[in-house]
Amino acid sequence: MIIKLSSKHQITIPKSIAEAFRLRKGDVFDIKVQGNKIVMVPKEMILEDKYPQSDLKGAENTLSMGIPDEEISFNSGKDMKDFLKKKVKK
Repeated sequence: MIIKLSSKHQITIPKSIAEAFRLRKGDVFDIKVQGNKIVMVPKEMILEDKYPQSDLKGAENTLSMGIPDEEISFNSGKDMKDFLKKKVKK
């Protein structure tokens, strides 16, 4: 797949790739140079203005309990928030 760099140094991620990775407007990426390649990795940003402090504290407490990684793998921020709310209520 070939894409073109715009005059503003922007690229458009093809729809098929955006859908495969469930990318949405406003998503952020970690971008690195590895040899002669540009590598972009989508990152989930947890911002205090996006999530209440109580949810962030609940996440910290839950994740410090030693829950196996496979049990805390999420497809979206909403999935993570729903999981943590259930854990905090227990």
